[in-house]
Amino acid sequence: MLASAPTRLLKAAALLSAAVALVLGAAPATAAPNPTPQPLTRQQLVDRIDKASDQLEVVVERYNQLHDDLQTTVAQIGVLRRQLGPLEKQVAAHRATVGVIATAAYTSGGANAYNMLLHSSSTEDVLDQLMVIQLLADDQRSQISSLQRVRQEFQDAQATLSTLVSQGREQQKQLITSRSRIQSDLNRLQQWKDTAYGPAGHAPHTDARQGWVRPEVTGGAAKILDFALDQLGKTYKWAAEGPNAYDCSGLVLAAYKLLGKELPHNSITQYKQVRKISEAQAQPGDLVFFYKDLHHVGIYIGDGRMIHAPTFGEKVRVDMVDSLPVHGFGRVL
Repeated sequence: MLASAPTRLLKAAALLSAAVALVLGAAPATAAPNPTPQPLTRQQLVDRIDKASDQLEVVVERYNQLHDDLQTTVAQIGVLRRQLGPLEKQVAAHRATVGVIATAAYTSGGANAYNMLLHSSSTEDVLDQLMVIQLLADDQRSQISSLQRVRQEFQDAQATLSTLVSQGREQQKQLITSRSRIQSDLNRLQQWKDTAYGPAGHAPHTDARQGWVRPEVTGGAAKILDFALDQLGKTYKWAAEGPNAYDCSGLVLAAYKLLGKELPHNSITQYKQVRKISEAQAQPGDLVFFYKDLHHVGIYIGDGRMIHAPTFGEKVRVDMVDSLPVHGFGRVL
């Protein structure tokens, strides 16, 4: 008996499927489940924390620089706004003066030399009137020149102010974006630290103050050293410059304020402002900078040691200088 049409179609489909499977390889009935990711070992997690902490400090120092830049922009805007008022008054005053002189010159100039010769009673009268016309013309030229100069200054100041306002708005946007990113990174970093270190939340470390003897220093160096020692144990907090918490450049900034020296809140800019010295020349109170991109700074206290605000989750402490990659030493001028 001949097979029905539906039956023949089913058999043909089965044969075709078998042929395709032979050529391409039969696919499994169900997709293999994704392998469960292996958890990081403690050392892998610690390495990740160290790398993330360094990257975060770079972002924090950039944030500090941007914050300083914004403060500078705001100060410049204030100066320009204070200048614009007087400039505008000068423009108005010069315009008024030019108008008066122009009117007087027009009135005097209406009597041309020919009329003066006809109606003047003497040569002296003619010369006097010609001199008045000349003086008015000279004064007018001078006032017009002053008006043009002051008006140009006013217009330049307005243009600069507009540029600074736009720049300030952009800097403010960048600060908000950076702040959001930093907070997100901090939250993730804290989770990793909790996993790696438990309730302590940070890695154990050897107190490098052991074996250190306070050097005999006086003057500014003694003030810096005393201040730095007084901050030991205080919390690292990004963008902070005391009195209860610090980041690395904030600690340096606060220390040198005692000497009346204003440093920027940014390790890169601080490095640009110091006199470069060798390690052999370094004395207590000098600064030591780390990493190629200069994103960390500490206060040298002698005997190969420094006081610094290390990173998020850590406290201000004494560490050996060579515990981090040294970029250079500097002395604040």
